[in-house]
Formats: sequence, structure tokens, C-alpha cells
Amino acid sequence: MTAQQDPEQLSRDTERSVVNITDPQAIRALAHKVRLDVIDELFGSDETYTATELARSFGLTPSAMSYHLRALEKWGYVLRAASAGDGRERRWKAAGETLTVGDRTSASDLVGSTLIDVTLNATRDRINRALAQAEASGGPAPTSLMLASSKLKVTEAEAKEFTAEYHQLVERYRKLTHSPDAAEKPKPMYLTTIFVPEVDPPK
Repeated sequence: MTAQQDPEQLSRDTERSVVNITDPQAIRALAHKVRLDVIDELFGSDETYTATELARSFGLTPSAMSYHLRALEKWGYVLRAASAGDGRERRWKAAGETLTVGDRTSASDLVGSTLIDVTLNATRDRINRALAQAEASGGPAPTSLMLASSKLKVTEAEAKEFTAEYHQLVERYRKLTHSPDAAEKPKPMYLTTIFVPEVDPPK
């Protein structure tokens, strides 16, 4: 199958469903800004959405969004959810709670695709928009905006432990619920994490 449950991850955290994408064509299919936005929305929520609802959020027509959703379904990223109400429009949900893309066997396909560029460009655009909004308002940058880079020296076992703890932390915040009457309304926050080993430069 294109999408498969990662048994090592599931053994560490049985409550978290992990979708691991390694098929080269599936990796290339994700290298599209709208599809990344949809993945962020679906994997960041337990809600289901129609193509019309997602199209409204991302400035597309419902038919164009349906095209992208069917492509994501083909490669195992999203699933058709149970219909609500009169069921006239199909609802969609993430295929799991956490998504990982690529592994050692598919590393060359990941590097050869445009997925890395699309992902990093989307992150850069979000940072620039947040800073531009703060500048336009005349105030400081949001205190919740964090840009940090750290160099850790860890063993392979410690790196796995770090990854597991990181996923647990993200999952705890992903599942937060807020009262509709809360004084401060929750807003979307994007989290991009890169945890990559240092290698010697080519000679």
C-alpha cells in the first residue's frame, strides 16, 4: 500500500495513528502549495470538511478542490468521511493523526522532488506575512512567533526518544478543546520542524 501504519511508532504510542508515505509518486503528488495547505488543515484537526468548505478557505473553486482531494486520496493522505446532514456533498478527513513523508529507501526521491522547496517556501511566506502584519500595525512581532535553531549531540536512541516526546507534545496541543465563551479565541499556529543529522560536505 502507498500509505502504511508505522509499527515502530505505533508501539511507542498506541493512541496515535501514523501515516507513513514512502512511494515516490505519492511524495511528488504532495509538492503543491494547496495540497500542503489541505494536509495542514486536515491533519491539524479531528474535523471533517467538504470540498466547498476547503475551497472557501484556500481561494479555489469547489471543483478544483475536489480534484486535489481525489489526488490526495489516491496516494493515501486523506479518506472519505461519513456524510452529515442530507449527505449531498462528500466529507473528507485525514488518513491518520500524524503524517511522515519519506524514509531511508525513498531519500533520493524526496530530495529529487520539489516537496522540500514547496514546504520551505510556504513556511517562509507564513513568517513574512506575520512579520509584515506586525510592522503594519506598528507593534512588535507576536511573542508567540518563534524562530530557533539548535545543534544537539545525541545518539540514535536519544534521537528516537526526542522524536517520540516531540510527537507527544504536539499531540497534546493538537487535541486541546476551547470553550466557545473563552475570552481569548484560539487561532491557527503553524509548526514546521526539521530534525536532520549533520553530514560531512562533499569533497
